[in-house]
Amino acid sequence: MNQASLEIEVEKTAEGRRALIRFRPDLKRHGGQRADVKLVLFCKVDHSNPINKKVELLSESFKVSKPLHTLRYKCPRRLFTYEGNWIRLYARVSILIGDDHLSKKFEAPLELGNIHLSEDIDETINPPDEQVLVKNLFMIPAERKSVLLALWGGCLVFLFLTERFIRSSLLTMSREVFELGLIFLLGPACGLLYFAWKKTKAYWKAPDLGLHFNIPEGLSRGSRSKAKINRQSRLLVSDWISGKAAMDLDGVRLRVVAGNIERGPCHELEGSMTSDAKLVKKDVSVVTRAMVLYDKTIERLPAGTEFAEYFRDPLDFEPVFTDLYPPDLVATRGFGGRLSLSSTHGLGYYLEFQLLHPDVAVL
Repeated sequence: MNQASLEIEVEKTAEGRRALIRFRPDLKRHGGQRADVKLVLFCKVDHSNPINKKVELLSESFKVSKPLHTLRYKCPRRLFTYEGNWIRLYARVSILIGDDHLSKKFEAPLELGNIHLSEDIDETINPPDEQVLVKNLFMIPAERKSVLLALWGGCLVFLFLTERFIRSSLLTMSREVFELGLIFLLGPACGLLYFAWKKTKAYWKAPDLGLHFNIPEGLSRGSRSKAKINRQSRLLVSDWISGKAAMDLDGVRLRVVAGNIERGPCHELEGSMTSDAKLVKKDVSVVTRAMVLYDKTIERLPAGTEFAEYFRDPLDFEPVFTDLYPPDLVATRGFGGRLSLSSTHGLGYYLEFQLLHPDVAVL
């Protein structure tokens, strides 16, 4: 007896990708019966208490009457499969005939480009901080150095006076007078020491090089806004930055990196392990995989120079939509907004601008 089988093939046509679904029934068993075909896109969250989601893309019925039934499905551009650190996305075709159920995973991935993707997110998104604190000291502006010198000098003076007072008065003054004099000297000395330490920490961190990052005019952070980055976005790197170099910069480097944001909701127990504890829905996002969109080093950038003058290069967002994955149908309202779905599942992209200097921290 012939067993029923289901085969799926993705073929390219002039109009795009098309799924070729071949169903070979067992005519002796299934002949004359109704077959229900469904194509479903799944989003599975990799969590102990996941909230998963699925979208029905295709639903058809036909009467089993021949040895081979062929169905064709035009794949939308945004249908793809993905397996990451947090979520898994896949499509599945299933055929139900009476008590028999056949299913097969359906893959229609996007065509990927050739830019190298890094799985080491910490290395790409957050390069190691190789700042040299001694060099940072020399990069502190002159007026701040004067403030630190005055504060630490004052601390030394108070400590010197305190030591002289103890030496000269320990055996000659009464205990009450000695303790009172010690308080008057040590109190300001400790306060000045604390203030000097706080100022030193504030000044001795990575210095302000003068660069500011901003969202170009016309783009929006709002999730409902239509003014967003897309394949056709034509922006310059200089559109995203402003400010003047606060000091002479040698070997300063500007990078733009992008990564996937995997989004998925899950249930977490909130409260103590009593009757007050309850499951709360939380949306969790994690950045995975990364690529470098732009990388340029300037050997010499004089103080007072506009940063934008040195980085008037085009910023190509095409790799974001070819090498990284765009939002999927599970995370949107489906075709033409007909599906009533929240935007809790799926993928987005993470964009980061980094100014790196050989002697200071990443900005």
